[in-house]
Amino acid sequence: MTLEEIKQFFEQNKDNEDVKNYLAGLSQPTPEGVKGYLDTEEGKKILQPRLDAYFTKGLETWKEKTLPNLIEEEIKKKFPGETEEQKRLRKLEEELAQERQARVKSELVNKATTLATQKGLPVELVSYFVGQDEDTTVSNLTAVESIFQTHIQKAVEEKFKESGRTPPNTGGGGSGQTNPWKKDSFNLTEQGRIIRDNPELARQMMAQAK
Repeated sequence: MTLEEIKQFFEQNKDNEDVKNYLAGLSQPTPEGVKGYLDTEEGKKILQPRLDAYFTKGLETWKEKTLPNLIEEEIKKKFPGETEEQKRLRKLEEELAQERQARVKSELVNKATTLATQKGLPVELVSYFVGQDEDTTVSNLTAVESIFQTHIQKAVEEKFKESGRTPPNTGGGGSGQTNPWKKDSFNLTEQGRIIRDNPELARQMMAQAK
């Protein structure tokens, strides 16, 4: 009997109870068949989300029920036999350490703000370059100052190229005008104003400040 004859037989006898039972038995998956399908790419697409969901649920349950006990056990290992008085003392020491760190940071922020103001740097950026101590903070400020100076000088050069004019000979930098590029009178705000209003003068002042 050919395959076509078999198909025709089943089609002609599809309402027969014996045929129905036989076909139903063929459609039931076997363990081997299920495993083989799950090993395919399509099977993995179906299986993986379920595995992820089970894993996430298991992790949340572990964090809720098991993790607190593990943390408590670790605390007991580090502080064996700790009395209530010792616990209060340890907590007080931790709070004092946090307050000390906050006070040190506040002092560093104030120091950095003062230096930034003196150097003409934007105080809005202070929080970004405050370090662990004063030396690190000052070093960070110096680096920021150098970066600003480089960008300002580049802006002046670009302005000068755009104008195509020769810088005027102003002798000491403009009739006694304070040179904001000099170390003792460094001021980024004033530098920006001069760059905008008179790029040639800005370039000359930078040359004089070197």
